[in-house]
Amino acid sequence: MLTLRRRCGNSVVRIMVTERSDGDCAPLDGSAPQAVTVLRQVHGTRVVEVTRPGGHQGTCADAAWTSAPQATLAVRSADCVPVALYGANASGDGAVAVIHAGWRGLLDGVVPATLAELRHHGIRDVRAVVGPHICALHYEFGSCELSAATTALGPSVAARTSWGTPALDLREAARLALRSHGAVIDREIGRCTASDERYFSHRARGERGRTAVLIRLEPKPWPERPMSGSEQEQEATGATTGRFTSPLGRPEPKPKSR
Repeated sequence: MLTLRRRCGNSVVRIMVTERSDGDCAPLDGSAPQAVTVLRQVHGTRVVEVTRPGGHQGTCADAAWTSAPQATLAVRSADCVPVALYGANASGDGAVAVIHAGWRGLLDGVVPATLAELRHHGIRDVRAVVGPHICALHYEFGSCELSAATTALGPSVAARTSWGTPALDLREAARLALRSHGAVIDREIGRCTASDERYFSHRARGERGRTAVLIRLEPKPWPERPMSGSEQEQEATGATTGRFTSPLGRPEPKPKSR
């Protein structure tokens, strides 16, 4: 699990990127803690505002934002692009957001829709952390759909798989969508879900499991002293780190012994 800690106006933001070892984050059965907003993702462009911890739990949407302290937002993925956003208004009040960006959502504008919602509420200097997703080398794409993608997003999203067939570059698509609408990319977790088995992949392995990107806004004042690298970023194996425990992961069932 990767955890990041960032300054956001007068607040602190914690971002968590789970791995397979943290458990399966796919179930939407009400088992998530009440303070965590887990959306019912539908590959659309709807953005919801979460005004209290756990608000909009199970709502059909692919993006959410909040300025409520202690509200944790989560998106789940197994190849699509998960994005965490953070920024603050002129008074230093922080806000955070998450986006589930599949190819349909990227073409239809889920990223600009989310950034527009943040701007509408006075949030500026938005920064993005882009989570693990399938890379172009493993993401074969139909020619008609690829033509639509290049028309909507630009020719640079067209690529080739490692075996030479047309592919969609989701990383480039997310970069273009974020940068062209005013977001600064803070961090890209440059890991491919198809080739890196620390993550689930529906396209490469037909898996039903999901990993998650979560973000939480905390009112805790930023310390006056400079933070060490280990304080700003921790990487650990297993279900927890010393700072932030995954609230979603469910262990994969062990194979039955014969």
